[in-house]
Amino acid sequence: MRAIPIGQLLVEEKIITEAQLDEALAKQQETKQRLGEVIAELNFASERDILRTLGVRLGVEYVDSPLFMVEIDAVNIVPEQLARRYMILPMHLRSGTLTIATNDPLDFACLEDIAMITGLEIDTVLSPLPEIERGINRVYAQKTTEDIMGSIKDEYSASYIPTTKEQEADIDLSERVDSAPIVKLVNSLILEAYQRNASDIHIEPEEKLTRIRFRIDGDLQIHNELTPEVHQLITTRIKIISGMNIAEKRVPQDGGFQWKNDFIAVDLRVSSIPTPHGEKVVIRLLGADRNITYELHSLGLSEETITLIDKAIRLPHGIILVTGPTGSGKTTTLYSMLAKLASPKKSIVTVEDPIERKFPSITQVQVNARAGLTFASGLRSILRQDPDTIMIGEIRDTETAEIAIRAAITGHLVLSTIHTNDALSTVVRLVDMGVEPFLVASSVKCVISQRLVKKLCEHCKEKVEISSADNLLLHTNVKEAYQAVGCQHCNNTGYSGRTAVFEIVLIDSQLEQLISKGANTDVLREYAKETNVRLLRDEVLDLIDKGTTSFEEAIRILYTVE
Repeated sequence: MRAIPIGQLLVEEKIITEAQLDEALAKQQETKQRLGEVIAELNFASERDILRTLGVRLGVEYVDSPLFMVEIDAVNIVPEQLARRYMILPMHLRSGTLTIATNDPLDFACLEDIAMITGLEIDTVLSPLPEIERGINRVYAQKTTEDIMGSIKDEYSASYIPTTKEQEADIDLSERVDSAPIVKLVNSLILEAYQRNASDIHIEPEEKLTRIRFRIDGDLQIHNELTPEVHQLITTRIKIISGMNIAEKRVPQDGGFQWKNDFIAVDLRVSSIPTPHGEKVVIRLLGADRNITYELHSLGLSEETITLIDKAIRLPHGIILVTGPTGSGKTTTLYSMLAKLASPKKSIVTVEDPIERKFPSITQVQVNARAGLTFASGLRSILRQDPDTIMIGEIRDTETAEIAIRAAITGHLVLSTIHTNDALSTVVRLVDMGVEPFLVASSVKCVISQRLVKKLCEHCKEKVEISSADNLLLHTNVKEAYQAVGCQHCNNTGYSGRTAVFEIVLIDSQLEQLISKGANTDVLREYAKETNVRLLRDEVLDLIDKGTTSFEEAIRILYTVE
């Protein structure tokens, strides 16, 4: 089996050419890697194509997403350290045979070790390495949480939780939450949220349980339900490491901390509010979009959109505003612009709340309202630092808006965000804040409105007819579109991943005149339509035509815009 000529096999199947095989073999001699790895690195063929072809020759099944076939009995048999050492995913146990997913069916040392340790016969299926790694992260994190919960139930009982008569409880409680099970539980929640690319963790107390939910791709998904007895222990542990007052349970509090293990470090922002059944805690994972490289070309933008953004950031001075609701990707867009602008010849300074991602060669300032460092005061100080480009996390008030406009007029390029429904209502919002219309017209050079749209799962989406009632909501005439169904590949949500849509308005001389005269949003929008500006509805309806998203998602995005 070791003599299987994988390279020649790929040539025979017309996956690669003879010339590509020769180049891969030459590189293999230098790097001493497996030939399949070299071919994938050179982008001659994907790992999936290589494994499918190899599976046919070996008579081994290929499974694209092994995670959804995993059974807990198999996970309990194979230790996590062993799974990570050989990068295999235990899938299921049948009649004394353990089936594992691997991307190297010819690694006999691995198969022999697992057989010896488990005492079972080993069968294999082929899967891509990233899918195996994702599966390992998911199933062992879940197993760890379940094991920890079992330990907590054994160690703590309802009587262990202090009653209201025990006023000395805060001191005792702080000692108890430093014990191993609670520390491990909080750590495992953060790690699993990070691995699942969640943006927030919600810990919500109710009368008979505490519900833990993760926000993934914009939607909350139930992760676990715990007994109410351990709720106070969990929230107290989080409040301690967040620098919050554990004795105060009657008022909202904010805090934050950085969580680290051997492989990752993530900044977290924590908020608590009192409820009738205890404190609700929400943890935001800053920079949870860790897979984003903050390059405009990597965000899935159309060439037309990238061209417009490039044109905007080339301006020597003026304000570029990015608008949209919370969680619409505004910060990602701003960071991508800053990454493109960053240069040894330029001074770039930001004032943010919070700093979600740290960048080299960019000076980043964290807002600290308690110390008197607000967006406005920070911006004043930045202007004395000889910056070329300034990024303000958010324009929240008239003072910040006026200072930003003054900075733009005096020769600085200013990037910021503001909360409005669409691009053109942004200039009207600035006027409503008290900024003179002629100042808005002369300083604002580009407004970008954006939304994150959920993409349909390619494995389960299905085409349906659109009712006249739905069309009436969006003033459209769409006859057919795909809808979300739900399957194992998308965790029964019907959606997998998100994409951004943009409405980009460059302020030309005609728009500048309209803004100076105090034109309302309807007049500005009418002009934009006459000049063929692509609005948010155009972008979203294009995604429906392409089968990328559903009509229900379009209603969610556009119904508030119309």
